[in-house]
Amino acid sequence: MNKCLIYCLLVIVTVFGLRRVSRAAETNTANFPLYQTTRPNITDLTIIYCGMSNRPAWTLDELQPYVSYADRTTGKEEWLFDGFLFLEFKDGQGAEFEEGWKQKPAHKEQWQWLLNRFFEPGHAIPALETTIGNTEKRIGKPLRPRQVVITLPEPNHTQTDWGEIAGKQLNFTNPTDRIAACDWYIQAALEKWKQLAPAHLELAGFYWIAESAPDSRKIILPEIGNHIRSNKLSFFWIPYWRSTHSGDWKQLGFDVAYQQPNYFFHPELPLSRLQEACDFARQHSMGMELELDGRLITDPQRFGSRLQPYLNAFETNGIKSSAAIAYYEGGGAFIKISKSEKPEHRQFYDRLARWVLDRQDLADRAVRNSKPASGVNQ
Repeated sequence: MNKCLIYCLLVIVTVFGLRRVSRAAETNTANFPLYQTTRPNITDLTIIYCGMSNRPAWTLDELQPYVSYADRTTGKEEWLFDGFLFLEFKDGQGAEFEEGWKQKPAHKEQWQWLLNRFFEPGHAIPALETTIGNTEKRIGKPLRPRQVVITLPEPNHTQTDWGEIAGKQLNFTNPTDRIAACDWYIQAALEKWKQLAPAHLELAGFYWIAESAPDSRKIILPEIGNHIRSNKLSFFWIPYWRSTHSGDWKQLGFDVAYQQPNYFFHPELPLSRLQEACDFARQHSMGMELELDGRLITDPQRFGSRLQPYLNAFETNGIKSSAAIAYYEGGGAFIKISKSEKPEHRQFYDRLARWVLDRQDLADRAVRNSKPASGVNQ
């Protein structure tokens, strides 16, 4: 081949390579950071659907695949997710905790029921506390604390009979009453946390269940955020793709927001959706959500190839090395793929676990070095 042609090709490859690296470097500075010394600073937040009867019981055995990863070849066990979001949107008995499910708005007693489910002895948060304690005995204490986020139900703005606080019947057509109900729930959750007195968990804050912010929600969110921060906690949000006011999450009163691409669930969507979501998150200083569910293995023809594009897009856009990530897995998919004896199923868990371990190592190194990992903001 002509030497001049070879040289020109090398120049082209180098220039385009540098442009690609440069673009990735640009993305590394705008997303919500992978780790920061101040709260909120969860690196990998896994979503635990908990409440309805069709959910996992969330026993010690079911939570273990989220808490740590044991390599089947070497036997080495390592800490996995550092954040756990306990979430539910319906009670399974006809009441909803978020507007839009065409069920009756949950009353005070259902809000209390949800908290009771999250703090049920031997399950959910208490089981997570025990699981982490048992894991510490085997592999030592994690360098960074394992943190919990608790779902805050949405007070339906049309509801007039939610229940009473201090003898007053709350009417949710009044924004002040909606805020009062949220504050009651926050204080009730804090009391349950105090009673549990976990030694191996820290409470990070509360999650707003509604995934969009039309005016009916927008008017109360900043004040709810202030109530949460007054307790030295953070307010979390994961809006769906292009939801109302998702880019205005800071003005709405949230402390951290993750963008849903909603790519996995719709096989007709092109890869460009992932890039659009990464671009939007970067522009608005958000983290990202990685998505999958049980159809990864129950319908592999349609969904088996939907996971890897997330990993590719997140790596290309610098998300893997620099941004906070939340993980939607459909309420128990990790349990199924981690315990499967079929290599074609188990490989999904191994792949995801090693992905998370790489990111956890970045956060741990940032702590050890007393400075942010590469591309992480203070």
